Amino acid sequence: VKIAEETIGAYLEEDEPLMESGVDSLSLVTLVVSIEEAFSVAFLDDDLQPENLRTLSSLISLTEKYL
Repeated sequence: VKIAEETIGAYLEEDEPLMESGVDSLSLVTLVVSIEEAFSVAFLDDDLQPENLRTLSSLISLTEKYL
């Protein structure tokens, strides 16, 4: 949640839909890259599917898969 707030500049709830909260595609890409850098991971293209990018909670689950 903190990375999202720092990257996007807005506080979002974990289960709040990102696109419905005003997060555009460029902000979403920036958020994904920030997560990759913060946790020293590289998401596989197959994992970057819409269902994994809908909410912060889904991004957290995806990130945990790589830790």
